[in-house]
Amino acid sequence: MRRRRDCVTALVMAAGLGVLVGCGSGKTPPGHEKRLLKAAGVTRFRIVCAKDIWEATKPYDALDNVTVVRHKGKVYTFELTGTELVQYLRELERDAYNPWFKGPNTPEATRMYTTISPVVDTISPTPGPGAGVPQVTLDDAVAPSPGVSSPH
Repeated sequence: MRRRRDCVTALVMAAGLGVLVGCGSGKTPPGHEKRLLKAAGVTRFRIVCAKDIWEATKPYDALDNVTVVRHKGKVYTFELTGTELVQYLRELERDAYNPWFKGPNTPEATRMYTTISPVVDTISPTPGPGAGVPQVTLDDAVAPSPGVSSPH
């Protein structure tokens, strides 16, 4: 009898472990892995947004040293490296699309991910001469960026 109970316990634990690692969630947006590969190759990527949405969506205690290239009032322009962008996209994907994690910043993470994704998707592995820095603007009061800022 004890052996049977141990087998049942093991099966329940294995099923629970599958849930914890996200098996079968199907919530990750299509193209996420390809997006991470593109992001890893960028030298610079800019995000223009309110500081509070940045603070709400960045990984906890990470990306604290991201470069702020300018700010006006509550609107900041953050500049990320490719590695930082990969880390940020992973965090956004987890916060926005993980069915077992619905935190207080899910709407902000979802909006940020859906704003950044199309720009990352258009990044060319071999940008032409004079190509600007990929950029997104997440501020309804500011005219949206065309997706690439002019080179400095």
